Order: sequence, then structure tokens, then C-alpha cells
Amino acid sequence: MKRFTLSLLLCSLFTFSFAQTTVLHGKISNESNDPLSGATIKIEGGKSTAADVEGRFTFRLNPGTYSLVISRVGYTAKTIADVVVKANTENVVDVVLDLNKSNVETVTVRSSIRRESTNALIAFQKNNSSMSSGLAADFIRRTPDKNTGEVLKRVSGASIQDNKFVVVRGLSDRYNQAMINNALMPSSEPDKKAFSFDLIPAAMIDNIIINKTATPDLPGEFAGGLIQVNTRDIPTRNVLTVGVSLGYNSQSTFKPFTSNPRNSTDWLGFDNGNRQLPSAVPSIEEFRSLTSAQKIELTKQFRGDVYQEVTTTALPITTLNLTWSNTNNFKNGGKFGTIISAYHRNSMVMYDDVERGRYEFVRTPIFSGTETQNRYSVNAGVLANFSYVKGGHKISFRNLFNQFYEDNYFTRELNNVGRLQIVSLRSSFVNQRCLYSGQLEGEHQLTSSGIKFLWNGNFSYNNKSQPDFRTAQYVRGSDNPNSHFELDDDDTRRFFSNLNDYSTGGNVALTVPVQIGDYRQIVKVGGSTLLRIRDFNARVFRFRPASTASDLTTPFDQAFLPKNINENGFYLDEQTQNTDRYFGVSALNSGYVMFDNKLNSKLRMIWGGRLEFFEQFLSSRDLSMKRIVVNNEKYDFLPSVNITYSINNKQQLRLAASKTIARPEFREIAPFQFFDYEQIWGISGDTTLRRTSIINGDIRYEFYPKAGELISVGLLYKKFTDPIELRMDAGSNGDRWLFSYANAGSATLLGAEVEIRKGLDFINHSLKNFTFMGNLTLLDSKVTLNTQQADGKNISVDRPLYGQSPYLVNAGLQYTNNGWNGSLLYNRIGPRLSLVGDPNGAGFFDIYEKPRNVVDIMVSKKVLKEKGELRLTVSDLLNNRYAFYDNPSGKAGYNYSQGDRINYAYRTGTTVTVGFTYDIERSRK
Repeated sequence: MKRFTLSLLLCSLFTFSFAQTTVLHGKISNESNDPLSGATIKIEGGKSTAADVEGRFTFRLNPGTYSLVISRVGYTAKTIADVVVKANTENVVDVVLDLNKSNVETVTVRSSIRRESTNALIAFQKNNSSMSSGLAADFIRRTPDKNTGEVLKRVSGASIQDNKFVVVRGLSDRYNQAMINNALMPSSEPDKKAFSFDLIPAAMIDNIIINKTATPDLPGEFAGGLIQVNTRDIPTRNVLTVGVSLGYNSQSTFKPFTSNPRNSTDWLGFDNGNRQLPSAVPSIEEFRSLTSAQKIELTKQFRGDVYQEVTTTALPITTLNLTWSNTNNFKNGGKFGTIISAYHRNSMVMYDDVERGRYEFVRTPIFSGTETQNRYSVNAGVLANFSYVKGGHKISFRNLFNQFYEDNYFTRELNNVGRLQIVSLRSSFVNQRCLYSGQLEGEHQLTSSGIKFLWNGNFSYNNKSQPDFRTAQYVRGSDNPNSHFELDDDDTRRFFSNLNDYSTGGNVALTVPVQIGDYRQIVKVGGSTLLRIRDFNARVFRFRPASTASDLTTPFDQAFLPKNINENGFYLDEQTQNTDRYFGVSALNSGYVMFDNKLNSKLRMIWGGRLEFFEQFLSSRDLSMKRIVVNNEKYDFLPSVNITYSINNKQQLRLAASKTIARPEFREIAPFQFFDYEQIWGISGDTTLRRTSIINGDIRYEFYPKAGELISVGLLYKKFTDPIELRMDAGSNGDRWLFSYANAGSATLLGAEVEIRKGLDFINHSLKNFTFMGNLTLLDSKVTLNTQQADGKNISVDRPLYGQSPYLVNAGLQYTNNGWNGSLLYNRIGPRLSLVGDPNGAGFFDIYEKPRNVVDIMVSKKVLKEKGELRLTVSDLLNNRYAFYDNPSGKAGYNYSQGDRINYAYRTGTTVTVGFTYDIERSRK
């Protein structure tokens, strides 16, 4: 790997040379965020060009200071003075033109590049048809975040669960929807409806937008937010960017790291096949019919040495980035842009003081203990985007491939009070995920009046496999400390599963502007289709003693070697259930009409309706081998309206109302039950689940003190009918909790949001390079169950919706000046309902996640004539514990005296990372 990287760098240095000229580029748009194709951009006293279909332009210039004049028919021309163009860096100026509302044919407004570039950061949020929040690539680069999941916690009203699942407005991941480059993404998980955002490296993102209110042209299946992740597009420079970073984790790096033996290709993110189910293993029915002697011979096909422990040294967290950007300009005025990016991250981290506990209703322990978690992970990705632009036409082919691999090795010791046992468990949890997303899309401006046609064809493949998830559990009597640990054959298993999810679809949209009086109106019609196919299967095997002569005290690293697989040793027996496989197909067809009406100089209304027809088919079997078939069909009409009232140029009031839905995922309606040894609970689906209907209402006041600044205050309301929750099953016991998906009767959610982005120059001019950012979300919800009281009324329970937090806080301070960038970021979420208990049935309370304070720091400096950048980041400076506790009092916050007890707690450590990137720019003739 080192030789390959060095050769690549040497080759690049011979191929590329320093540029004698540099690039100035930007985008021209109007106050409604529409790109102004055909706008004229002229260098005063020099050359001129026209904006393309996306409103983008590019000049090749010598370093210096220039003035730009931007004009378009019907708009007020604008002169941008003192545009400083520097060599070896990106020079960007994005300009917003206002409609010419005067009778004077030519009006020119003078502005500055600082004002215009900063204004573009807020322009989208201010003028978007729906209420939204977002982050651009320049902000993402100033954070220590390594993947999209971590980036999303910076967005107003958003938080992250398990470091990968997004929670928007306090609503759990199942009430949110993910899109990549205008294509819907399926659930990436076998056990929940959620997209795992840790799959997408932060380095590949151009921008992230969270739409919080619905419009007819957006998919109607969300309640919290629709997250749109857009990857990088046409480049502005021909450049090769090389980046490398090393990270030190305070509780892991250079310390002993324990795991089962590693395969030769693990570092690439792929298993080399050694962990796959042996090809000689027959079908479930055939395996069950084998004699014990035949099972013994078949067990020898499974590698037994994989249970051995290997101790190495935890190396620094390494990240490598390589991005090649290139644009070819043709004589016919067209240009072809290419971005190819490769990313690789490898980490070895330990959680060395993990606390476990589970308690009876009366607060006596069922079991308690500690464990050590050794977590090995690889995230490798490739992005390849190609775009051709000529005049009013653009065609793009976007591709994203990512491979995520993790092997978590746990060593756990628990004191099981109820069974009078000391339990010793070792497990190797291998999880391999693969994502491919590809889109071929086009944008065509058909007339000079602005009629546009957009189309998109997309395909995605999502695979998640768990090859040879292994457990080895031994127990001894707690009343006899001198006794030996003996194999517990019930929980010594090998599990193999594979999930394949294929999605293909397309969408089209036609936008027609109409001039009525003094105002421009827009009509947009479109439709989409999405077909999904999912196939999931699992095999479970359990080690059994072959006879009473089997030595149950044989150590875990010796017991399953070939010498002990015999009639006096052990063999594997089939434990796969009939429910451990399902096949599903769904189709979603939709059409919409949307009107964007400018009613007068102050009032804008975006309204319309969306019709969706959803079909879902699932096939599986129950425990008795009876065929289980779920076949759902449903039409939904989803109206929405967004109203913006402009009080003046700096203030506006926004109102929104809509109906949206949340449909069950395949996994949620499948009878498959999976026991998670990491969390010590099982999850099963419910074939009778109904889709959730949501009525949404929002009101928000927005104040824009000056370009690039925002202060907003908003209120939100949501009414859920048949909300889907993950709840504890009444059949749970202390050793084995069981959770299943179920519909509550209804729920309501009330909330308030405050967001601030403000420069600090109003305090003192010396603080002009500092910007404060902060957002606060307050939420309160109440659930009504379907269970009825004696008087016939449904039961209202005094708890929030599953997955909801009462508050979310983000705050940050950013500094930018003379090549220096710095960020100080803070994040905190309130006590979050992590699991819904069953105190009146199974006798176990709700599980909450404790708040924790997260502080991140980033400092960077441009070096080597601004071709290089040094970065120092500190992630999770305070290293507060993640802690989950049961909450009998029902009061917010952890309180031991009120009976609260820790169920699961750990620390991830503080990570300090040093990174360096370098741009090698190719010269142009």
C-alpha cells in the first residue's frame, strides 16, 4: 500500500504542474433560488460569458483584482467590485439578482464579493419552497466529522442515534427519509427502517439539505425530515487532491487490541470468503434429517480455529483521500466535467469499561457486570460523477459506491443473580455493508422564457451480510467461586445472514413559468416510480455436546478445533427457524402538480397535491411452516401548502400545512426474530402493521440582519394516527427481552425551534472574522394506546414518542482569516426515549439515553502557497459517557434515588487527528 501511494504521488507530480492562470467561477440565481441560465457575466474592460443551465459560469484569469457586471433581461444588473482572484485556490462568487420592479430599463446595484459569497450561504434556506436547514461543503470541511451521520448532528433540529441514524425534530429514524442525488434510498438495515448515514464519507458531500415541511414535488413519506445528500458535481479546477490523516484515540491507540484472527482482505473492507457458510452445508430440512454422526462430519467443514484470540497493538486511525477533478471545454461551447474520488478509513478503538445491568420491577438486579469491546472498522468508498453541459442542457451520470466493514469483539462477564451464575461471553460480531447508488439525469431548458424539463433514472444496490457472527458462552455457579466455567450450549452459536435490496426507479418533472401581470408564476407537474426487491435469509447453528462424556470445561479457543469435533466432543446442530427468511417486493408510483404563486409583492404561496399508490408484498413462513403472505395496496392523496409573507427585505413569516405518511418497512412486517447478543434483546416484526398518517403544521419567523446572517423562531405541530413504535413484548423475561413493532392509537407532538447565524462584528469590528451559530429545539409529545379502559376510552400514557428527545442544542463559533480556519462546536440532546418498556405486563420500565455534552474543535491553515492545508481536530473533547437507564419515575433526567438504574454505559474516548491535503493543479494551454 505504501509503495502504491508513493508511486501514485510521483506519477502525479510528473503529470501535473503549477498553473500560470487560475479560475474564477460562480453561480447566478434569482431570489427564488432558480438558476438564471443565459445571464451575462462581463469582466469590466475584458471578456464576457453566459451562465449555463445551472446558472454557473467560469473565467480563466491571471491573478489580480477585477470587477464583474452581471445582467439579465427583467432583472436589476449588479456590479461586483474588488473581486480578488488568487492563484492555486478556488475563487468563488455566487450572485443573487433581484427582479427589476422599476420602470427604468437599466438599474445597476454595486456590491462586494464578500457580501455576495456570504449571501449565497443563506439564500437557499431563505427562498426554498419548503422550510429547510442545510450545510454546505465549506462548513463540513471545518468540522472533524468523518461521515454524513456525524455531519447531520450539526443541522438545526437534527441529532444522531448510534452514530449513524438520523433523528429530526426528535422523531426516530423511521419517520425520516433519505435521498442521494434526487434518488430515494431504501433502508440499509435488516432490523429497522432506517438509512445508515455512516456509509457516506463526509469528504464526498457537496451539500446536505433537510426539508422539514412537505411540498408536492417531494416524496410524501416523512414526518421529521427529508434528508437530501448531494455529492460533488462539475469541478471548477483541473486538480488532483491528495489527503492523509492520522488519529489518536485516548483510550485505544497503541494499547493491546484483542480480536479473533483477521483475514487478509479485512483492511480493504471485504471478507476474503473464509467466514462464509461452507458450501457442503445442505438445506435446513436436509440438515435436520442428518444423524449425529453425519452432523459431526459436517461440523468439521466449519473452521474451528476462528475462536482463538489474537492480541495486537491498536494502530492510529488512518484516513486516505484521493480526488481527481477535470473539466474539458469544447469549441462548440460545451464542457465535460469529471470528479473521481477514493476514500479509505481504518480504525481500531476500544471501549474498555462498559457497564451492563438489568433490574427487576422492585429494583433488585437480574444481572450486572462489565465488558470490553474491541471495534475494528473499515470504510472505503469511490465516487465517480460525470456531467456534460452545453447551453441550456445538462446530462449527468453520478455513481457512489461504499463498503463498510466492522468486526466487534466483545468479552463480557456478568453476575446473573436470578440464575446464581457467573456468565462469561465472547462474541465476534462481523458486519459487512455495501452500497451502490447510480443516477443518470438530465436538465433541459426548452425555451428562453424558462420552461424546464428534468428527468432521472436511478438504480441502487444495498447489501448487508453477517458472515459467521460467533458467540461462545461459559457459566459457573456464583455460589462456588472454585468451580470451573462450563460451556453453555444454548448461547454458543454461529450465525450467517445475507440481505440484498435492489431499487430501480425514475422521475420526470416539467416546470413552466407564466407571467401574470407584474409577477412570475410557476406550474410544476411530474411523476415518479420506484420498484424495490428485498431478499433476506439467515442460518443459525448451535454447538451441542455429542455425549455425556463431552468435556464442557474445554476452553473456548480449543473446544471447536477439529480434534474436539467427534462423538465425545461437540457438533453443530441446526437452529434456524422457519421465520428466518423472507422475500419482499414493493412498488411506489406517484404524480403531482405544484403551483408557485407570487400573489403580490409580499405574498408567495407554494401549494398543490401529490397522489401516491403503494403496493407491498412479503412472503415468509411461521414456526409451523405455514406460508405467511402480506399483500398491501393503498392510495394516498397528500395535499400541502407553504406560504411566505415578506414583511420587508430582511424579515419574513412562513406558514406550512401538509399531510404525510410513514409506511412499514419489510423488516417491520416480517415474522423474522433476531436475537442481538450485543444489546441482549430480540426483535421481531408484525404482519398486521398499518401505515402511519401524519398531519403537519408549522409557523416560522425569519430575520436576515444582513447577508449570510439568520435569526429564526418557529413552532411546529404534528398529529399521528397509528404511529409505529418498537415496544417491549409482554412475553419478555429478565434474561431475554423481546421487542416488536406495533401501532399505537395516536400521538401528538408540539415543538419550538430557534436558529441563529450571526457575525460578531456588531460587538466590535475586531471580531469581524468570527461567526456564531446556534440552534435550539424544544419538543413535547404524548402517546395514546389502542388499549381501552373500562369506560371505553383509549389509554393515554405519559411518555413521549419512541426515539424522541425533549430538546436538542447545537452551538458553534467559527473563525476565518488569511488562510486560517477554526471551529468550536457543541452538541447536546435531552433524555431520549431509547426503548419502550412494558411495566404493566413484562414488568420492565422504559429505557432512556442520558444527555451528554459533546465538544469538537478544528483548526486548519493553508500552506505551500495555499496548495496545501494542515488540519488539527479534536473530537469529543469531554468524553462524557453514553449511558442508557431504565426510568421507573418517568421524570426526565437520571436520578438513582428515584430508582433509575444503568442498563448500558460506555465511553468512546477523545480522538485527536492531524491531517494534510495537497492540491496538484494541472496547467492549461
